[in-house]
Amino acid sequence: MASSNLKSFVNKTNMHSKIEVRRVQPGDQQAVIDLHYFHYWRTHCLLLNPNFYRWQFIEAPDCASAGGDQSIVAISHNGELLSYLGLVPMAASFRGTPIRAAHLITWLTAPGARGQGVGLQLMSYVVARFEFLFGRSVTPPALAIYRQLGFRYFKPCNRWIAVLDPDATVSLAVDPSELSVKRAHALTVRLEMPGTFFVSRKVPPGADVLSKAVLLESTAFDRTKTVMSWRYEKHPFLHYTFLSLGDPMRPDGIAVLRTEEVRDRPGKVLRILEFIAAQEHSANLAEAVLAYGFENRCAYADIFGMSERFVAGFVAAGGFNAIEEPNLCLPHLFQPWEPEVEPPGLLFFGRRSSLKDRIGPVDDMTRVYVSKGDGNMDWPSWVPSPEGESVAPLTREGLKRE
Repeated sequence: MASSNLKSFVNKTNMHSKIEVRRVQPGDQQAVIDLHYFHYWRTHCLLLNPNFYRWQFIEAPDCASAGGDQSIVAISHNGELLSYLGLVPMAASFRGTPIRAAHLITWLTAPGARGQGVGLQLMSYVVARFEFLFGRSVTPPALAIYRQLGFRYFKPCNRWIAVLDPDATVSLAVDPSELSVKRAHALTVRLEMPGTFFVSRKVPPGADVLSKAVLLESTAFDRTKTVMSWRYEKHPFLHYTFLSLGDPMRPDGIAVLRTEEVRDRPGKVLRILEFIAAQEHSANLAEAVLAYGFENRCAYADIFGMSERFVAGFVAAGGFNAIEEPNLCLPHLFQPWEPEVEPPGLLFFGRRSSLKDRIGPVDDMTRVYVSKGDGNMDWPSWVPSPEGESVAPLTREGLKRE
């Protein structure tokens, strides 16, 4: 080995051995803020908003019960913050058996610490403590570490669309053509008379029982009343509607919806965050959801997720996988509108099973249920003021005054 390469190897090895990987502590807060303020790759970082950070990492049910923020940091021998992983433990089940699981929300390493083994050591610490992990949209350097540790990455995730208003849909399309117009009109949902459904801002009383029954044989984060209340009732910036098919006490299906305005362009889109129903009620739930979207003058409805098993009713009611219609290019970011068609990639880690059949949590992706609510795929790219207007992100100085 050449002397320069040997020196580099020794330096990396020494740095690697002196790193402390641990749960974030209150004394790390300013360093975490500085890391994101100076090195986050976007011009806007929502984690610098203290209300969002508190909701995401401190008030999440499993974080609150464990005593607060469960994020992970890597610290050098002289106390310097090298890497921060925003992590939220979430109860999950694999074929009815509870498993230790978490959402990977954000991961950022200081530029000077990259390529030094810091990321591998930090993520190795995490996979040793959880049986199921889920994240989204990773960078190439991070993906190399994930793959080394046995993660599975799907780029992009599945996205299903249902056209409600063809003209409004085309107006939101990227570079629409005459063929786009024809396809939008041909794909427009022919609404059936939906069954009885109810809408509310509160979690339906029977939502958790239904979710547990529908997702019993799958790999999924638990949809308890406590989790859904935190995620959808208490979000600091976004507002959601719960739709119950039938009696909310004993619903046949539930959906969580958000009507999203498109900034700088006319139009609205119906975001479907959760779509949970047994097979025999799935199409009826879809008809109710699409009727709601039609009543609210939405151009189209969309769902992001993993397995088509859980949205078969949406397809039966007139929805389709976005990749099936290459001429109907509809963006997935609207605040502001961006001509980006491809939805985010999805990342999974599943501990190998010790059961006799040896099938682990992510060895059968047809049984994995994740939604736009998992891993914060509904992460807002804007921060609304109380009047509803978008405002600039908080500054580093502003955070210090909090």
